[in-house]
Amino acid sequence: MIAVWGLFVLLLWAQSPAWSLHYSAPGQPVSSGGTLTGHQLLRIGEIHEHQRHFHEALTYYELALSAFREKKQTGGVAQALVKTAQVYERQGKLQDAYAALHEAVPILTGSSDRIARARALTLMGHVSARLGFPEEAEESLTRAVALFDRAKERHGWNEASVQLGLVKVGEGVTEQGLSLLQQAWEEARDRRDTGQQLAAAVALGHAHRLLDRPQEARTYYADGLVLAQTMRNMRAEAALQLRLAELESDAGLLAEGVESATRALFLSQTLSDPEIEAAALTLLADLYRRLERADEAEESTRRALSIYRSRRITVHGGR
Repeated sequence: MIAVWGLFVLLLWAQSPAWSLHYSAPGQPVSSGGTLTGHQLLRIGEIHEHQRHFHEALTYYELALSAFREKKQTGGVAQALVKTAQVYERQGKLQDAYAALHEAVPILTGSSDRIARARALTLMGHVSARLGFPEEAEESLTRAVALFDRAKERHGWNEASVQLGLVKVGEGVTEQGLSLLQQAWEEARDRRDTGQQLAAAVALGHAHRLLDRPQEARTYYADGLVLAQTMRNMRAEAALQLRLAELESDAGLLAEGVESATRALFLSQTLSDPEIEAAALTLLADLYRRLERADEAEESTRRALSIYRSRRITVHGGR
């Protein structure tokens, strides 16, 4: 069985928020719900989440959860739990996210709100895949795809289909997985949804790389890179430049690999993204070594080690 959890990281980089906020929430969280309703507390939490103030977002989501429990508003309880799980997932606290979703999903099963159920199931599938539970991930995502389809919610259908396609490829159900990913790519293209087309292109690149089809993977990564540049999505561009550099390194295209890795390094430094920066430096060190450029190899190694030590970054096999 091929591990698939690492594939979802780049998909998150590839998608930018659908909207942005131009005002700030209160600087200090309230100590209790006071006169604020659960829905108002959720809204303040959402503002903090979009600003990546995750600690504050969790504070307000937990206050909302308490308010909904007190009023015995089960729909609100489920909504707050899903919001909480979403923040935990973004922080990498997967077990906490999993526990919150396991409480939320049964509540939503009896709800008439198909979209809310489907979104919770999509997140459950995503978290389960990252935790290494492919069967649970596949079941959750299959249910999500069906619910989105019945509700004619194409954006949700596309997101769940991309994740389900990756899980299937990772589990060896290759043709079904690739077919789902291709459908998602075409559907996003037909809707002119560049963000979802980018996510599908990246997923197709990942899938072909898992299947040891480097040329196909490179084609889809290159297509994704063009979309990322069109969208001015620097985070996705940096990650894709790194993926292309890895493929070029594997193919012995050392000069091309240096060029792509250097671009990834520049973008990661612009973004202040130490994880991509360290990965790019590590790859550059290897490329320079193979090119017999010892000084540059040593300098890249030194800089990469400095980042790993200072940030305590875990290096995964996919990096």
